[in-house]
Amino acid sequence: MQNSDKVSKRDMLSIIAAAIMAFIGVLIETSMNVTFPTLTTQFGVSLNTIQWVTTGYLLMVSLVIICSSYIKGRFKERSIFISGAIFAIIGDLFCALAVNFPILLIGRLIQAIGTGIAIPLLFNIIMERTPIAKRGAFMGIGGLIISLAPALGPTFGGVVVSLISWRAIFWIVLPLMIIGLLLGFSIQQVTPLRQEKFDWLRLILLAIIFTSLTLGFNTVADYGWINMRFGIYLVVMLLAVWAFIAASNRTKRVLVNISIFKNPIFTTALLAYVFIQFTNIGVNFALPNYAQIANHSTAMIAGLLMLPGSLISGLLNPVWGRMYDNYGAKRPITIGNSIFFLAIILFAVFSFHLPSFMIMVYYFIFAIGVTMSFANTMTYALTEVGPEAEADANAIFNTLQQFGGSIGTAVASSFLASGTGNTAATVMKSGIQHVFIFSAILILINFFLYHYTFKLGKHATNK
Repeated sequence: MQNSDKVSKRDMLSIIAAAIMAFIGVLIETSMNVTFPTLTTQFGVSLNTIQWVTTGYLLMVSLVIICSSYIKGRFKERSIFISGAIFAIIGDLFCALAVNFPILLIGRLIQAIGTGIAIPLLFNIIMERTPIAKRGAFMGIGGLIISLAPALGPTFGGVVVSLISWRAIFWIVLPLMIIGLLLGFSIQQVTPLRQEKFDWLRLILLAIIFTSLTLGFNTVADYGWINMRFGIYLVVMLLAVWAFIAASNRTKRVLVNISIFKNPIFTTALLAYVFIQFTNIGVNFALPNYAQIANHSTAMIAGLLMLPGSLISGLLNPVWGRMYDNYGAKRPITIGNSIFFLAIILFAVFSFHLPSFMIMVYYFIFAIGVTMSFANTMTYALTEVGPEAEADANAIFNTLQQFGGSIGTAVASSFLASGTGNTAATVMKSGIQHVFIFSAILILINFFLYHYTFKLGKHATNK
């Protein structure tokens, strides 16, 4: 842990390197959402199939991140980062040159390995190399990377698709990836390495859990919420969860320490964090499709509608981090969740009449609420568990953040497809209302989760 009041230039370069790779990974993830109408036509597949470009990507990111605690303890951070950057670059080239959907999907899965390495490494570097007094601000910057990128993605993707082509998304970010790779050579090792055996069994079980749940939600678009396939996938998931817990209690091999879930503050904060990410990614998936299908906007306009909220809320993220440092966790998180909830209610009420200007206004409110509560929730939970559990807590947070986004995309896609109406526009309007109603329920639950979390917390302050 950093004991001085300043962060060295070398450590700053390390943070910047990880931030570049994490930002690009998340940016492309949501940039692709705007391209879905184009990709369905070009590759001749359905929207429910093409969304696996995002869902499969997030699943792979989740599985890599859950290994991050072991990877960090076993290998040097510089080697970890360089390997991740190489995976990201190779995957980017696969996507840029893809001639069919399977190759595009393979490229996204390879690229996901790089993102899965970069995201937890970014937060590990921040937690290890920044003084406690400035941790909230630096974690706010890390949160800015994770929350600003998915919001900017649709704008970036929309502009590129309209002016050039969807392939240009991958060519444009390639030089930045190379710069990030070169900056990564500045990373120095600050913690000792451990010789541990990796737990492949639990990783496989976790993959079964994540994949079966995602596939189950994907059946909803074609067969409705009550169907035999969904039930079968749910049973498979529950059996895998049971096997995972049983294996965790017996093995000495390393993956992630689930005993951390015995800490109720960590568990409730984590659940609230996942609900935020579920809603954030689901809405970022749904709105560009709504703008194009319901409002007949171009891909560029669909992306630009989200730009004001994305930029302003993202740039304010370090401010919310400083609010955390100055006033404690409760104030920014509670205010943020309230603003977040208000925006979702507005979207739900007016979902059948959402002209472009109102999408922009409501999304601005939405983005402010997300950024106020998102990173601060993670910072609070990681601080509560203590330094000895930070790596495991970080791995769990970032894994479920990505998996929450994967499920959010799958559920939003299912809701959009299950809407009712005589035209594609009315089906979209009906479907997106279901997205917002479901999201509102989750964020309402967050109020109760936060109340319980802060009631138990030792470091939450009221000033």
